[in-house]
Amino acid sequence: MYDHALITGGCGFVGSFLAMALREAGICRTVTAFDNLHRRGSELNLGRLRRAGVDFVHGDIRCSEDLHAFAGAADLIVECSAEPSAQAGYGGSPEYLIQSNLTGCFHCLEIARRGHADFLFLSTSRVYPYHLLNSLAFEETPSRFRLTPGQQLPGASECGISERFPLDGARSLYGMTKLSAELMIQEYADAYGLRAVINRCGLLTGPTRA
Repeated sequence: MYDHALITGGCGFVGSFLAMALREAGICRTVTAFDNLHRRGSELNLGRLRRAGVDFVHGDIRCSEDLHAFAGAADLIVECSAEPSAQAGYGGSPEYLIQSNLTGCFHCLEIARRGHADFLFLSTSRVYPYHLLNSLAFEETPSRFRLTPGQQLPGASECGISERFPLDGARSLYGMTKLSAELMIQEYADAYGLRAVINRCGLLTGPTRA
């Protein structure tokens, strides 16, 4: 049981569902959705968060000052905030991508360190190099492409990709920020005794609720 869960990116698709799930399950007495509402459509989740009993704070993880109030107040931080597009940063500056996904994660880790909070990080399958993924043997079925048995790379099988899959190679600017954040979290966990979990999510989709 947690007293206060802070969900960064709490008005996004994943963050809003997690915020409501934590509140409805009674796992956390207080749940705060923290979001800068930069991504179009995220503001549409404000009503259902409010009805679920989730608090909302407008702020930006790129600004450490916006998070100061949660140091010591939140005992669980769920880091869902991100610029999530694998195309982000190409054809222009990657500054917003890196500031949001990497610097923002650092700011969240600092709040967790100062307040001794547990840390859950939503990473991505995009951390795996695309040229290695493209080299996997697959077959086309009537409804999907399916990996075949007998894959040559470690961590790959007809069941999919595991954490043993190699990480050498380019993966997209977005994937780079998420993998870099993973490494930073592991170092914080080792250096400061932070309890942290990293979840490499795949393609997340599903119905919305009004």
